[in-house]
Amino acid sequence: MTDLTQQDSKQYGRPDDAKIIPFMKIAKPAAIFSILPPDIIAFFSEVSASQGSQTTVCDGHAVYNSLSEPLKQKFAAPMTISRYLPKQIWQKYVATALNIAEADTVTWEDLNKFIQMIPGQAISPAHEGGVEYHLQMNMIRHDNLKGVPAFANTILGPSYNYQKPKFTFADGREISPELIAELAELCEQHTQEIDWQNGDVAIIDNKRLMHGRREILVPHEQRKLYSSMGL
Repeated sequence: MTDLTQQDSKQYGRPDDAKIIPFMKIAKPAAIFSILPPDIIAFFSEVSASQGSQTTVCDGHAVYNSLSEPLKQKFAAPMTISRYLPKQIWQKYVATALNIAEADTVTWEDLNKFIQMIPGQAISPAHEGGVEYHLQMNMIRHDNLKGVPAFANTILGPSYNYQKPKFTFADGREISPELIAELAELCEQHTQEIDWQNGDVAIIDNKRLMHGRREILVPHEQRKLYSSMGL
């Protein structure tokens, strides 16, 4: 299940049909962050682009090891991700989550039912039927194979069709643009690229690796990259 709130070449955190894809989640649905981010993501390249579109893979464990001790402590507690969601967006999402046939029939009661299903979510009414949505998530995860800590999250993820979210630390302070720039530079130092060839398959540990995509330089019909996610 992907949550209510979810790149040019140096962003990491979510895609598939945006300029980059990152950790949590990747996918190209109409979601923003993932309430239950997948543990594993698999890719299959049926038709590979002749240029650009490389998938970027950033080792979150290496990033974690490169963080200063104060930053490790700062990211140790869950952060709150907040954003405004228009009525049409939250209705569509809840309709999918609760298997409601017509999204425009989804009510405030349905939304509250969904919010209560999974801990860490909160909402408050906003203008024009929209909501202010808040989600608590861990920025540090532990990989599937060794259980080592990894900086694996959507802080650097894209936000094409939705309002850019706010990331707030446990002390109530919003993450600064300076820190985001510092993290982007650090992540780039630990990033490699998958230069796809037709028929290639890649399986990514989503609890350790953040992934993205370089700029698409060919018509969309000249590339077909499929993704599948699993817990």
